Amino acid sequence: MSLARKKEKNIMPWRMNILSHHNRKEQAPKKRRNHALDDPEYMTKEKVRQAVIERDGGNWCALSGVPGPGLHLHRIVYGSQGGKYEVDNCILLSKQMHDLVHSSKKTWMPILQDHVRCMKLGMPELSPIQRITHREE
Repeated sequence: MSLARKKEKNIMPWRMNILSHHNRKEQAPKKRRNHALDDPEYMTKEKVRQAVIERDGGNWCALSGVPGPGLHLHRIVYGSQGGKYEVDNCILLSKQMHDLVHSSKKTWMPILQDHVRCMKLGMPELSPIQRITHREE
């Protein structure tokens, strides 16, 4: 008793090119690009965190004043809306304040954007966050 052999099909070379995209195993996986190695000016997340600490004058929550470590680097314009980890789009928040900000994006986004503008211009006394915290005292 002999085993049946699988009949090999002759495929024309021009058909191989048509079907080449179906076999993904042959393609090499795409490598992720490390921008930090390409450009020394590229802002990694840690560089952004340090720049935000310098801008705000310390490592504490911008809303409650809770000192770090353990603060969240919050993007004011979310990543789903095209926001990136840039100094002008980030702020340090404690866990409780981070949850509060995420509970009402429409309310907090303009307040945080105005705060960043005031801190960038060197006028923290005009920040809406300063006015909110002084009312509570």
